[in-house]
Formats: sequence, C-alpha cells, structure tokens
Amino acid sequence: MANALALANVVKSYGDHQVVNDVTFCVAKGAIVALLGPNGAGKSTTMKMCGGFMAPDEGTISVAGVDIAADPKAAQRVTTYLPENVALYEELTGRENLSHLLEIGSGARLSTGELDLALGGAGLPAEAFGRRAGTYSKGMRQKVGLALALSRKSALLLLDEPTSGLDPHSATEFNDALRRTAAAGVGVLMATHDIWRAREVATEVIVMTRGRIALTLDPANLSAEEIERRFFLEAAA
Repeated sequence: MANALALANVVKSYGDHQVVNDVTFCVAKGAIVALLGPNGAGKSTTMKMCGGFMAPDEGTISVAGVDIAADPKAAQRVTTYLPENVALYEELTGRENLSHLLEIGSGARLSTGELDLALGGAGLPAEAFGRRAGTYSKGMRQKVGLALALSRKSALLLLDEPTSGLDPHSATEFNDALRRTAAAGVGVLMATHDIWRAREVATEVIVMTRGRIALTLDPANLSAEEIERRFFLEAAA
C-alpha cells in the first residue's frame, strides 16, 4: 500500500543558497510525523513542496503514490494543508464554512447530517456548528480544518505550527482530534517548534538542521526532555 507521503532525495535552493539538501522520508497512512527544526532549517520549504506550492530542484515527492510533478492536480485533490491560522469566512457558520470549502475544493456536497458528523468527529462542540466562524477560537478553526480533511477523504494532512498560541487544554483537545483523524487513515506531517506536544501526539519525530535530516526519533521510547536535548545538540552542532 502506498505511503501517504514519500520524499526521495529532495533538493531545493534559492539562488546560491541550498535550503533543502537530499531529504528522504515517508509518512505512512495513519501516522503522525512531527518535523522539528530551528528557524532556517528548511521545514517551511519542505512543507511547501509537499503541498505542491513549489517544485523541488531535484528528487521526487509523491502523495498516495501520485508524483506531484507528474500530476499536481491529482496530488492536491488528496492533500489538505492547514496553515498556522486557518482562514474561514467570518460571517458563515462552521457548518456553512465546511460545506462551502468542500464544494469549491472538490465539488463534493454533503448533507447537514454528514457535515455535522465530520465536525463532531474533528472535536468541534455541537453548539458551535451553527455559530458564525467570527466567534471561533484558533482551536475551533483548526477543528473545522480537520473536518475538511476527513470530509475530503484526504490521504495527506499538512499542518504548520498547529499548537502555536493554544492554551494547554485546547492543545490537548487538538491532539485528541488529530489522533482520530490519523486513525481514519490520514497521514499527517506537521511542522512545529513544540517539542512537548510533538512528543505527546507524534508516531515519529524528524529533526531537520541546515536543510538536512539530522535525526529520526521514536517518541514512544524517548521522553520530551531527551528529544529536546538531542534537538538542541543537533541545532548547535
């Protein structure tokens, strides 16, 4: 079975500056992979290439077995990208936002019951389904984004700093919703600085420094303190 995401020998430069250098890794379906690294490590560029927003100079990137360079539209149809601050239509309700984003993104139309099932599965409280998104917290906006990934039957979910700015309770709720999303078979790649939250939710941690993969860690066998120690050792090397 194809991985949700596979990168092979990916290289990207801006002019004479190489920002991603020979990066190879996979995200299995149902896995949550945390991409850690200091500023300038190449995380953001890697995420943009995985989302099809820019092309690598060398190497290949495939989503659910589809080479992004060969068929970008097919890859994008099974990819959901959520930025740090999820943009919703402020005057629409959560339910209306999900319905509209689904229709413009894939042409899919779901019943009210199906929309509510997706929103509830992503952890949004039922009382918020019919509320305007302008009243939503950051965590609630992210849950609408997770519902979008589930409704689109995405193979890959890309997250940029998903727990930044969330209080501990909201971050825990988000991680719970993220686990449910992965359990539905979605592969998740998230770029983050939050080592502690990454330790809690990730099935694999990849540390990037200076455009390369420096470490691949199994968080199940390491404490957050040990991950942090190794992270800073690599960043300082």
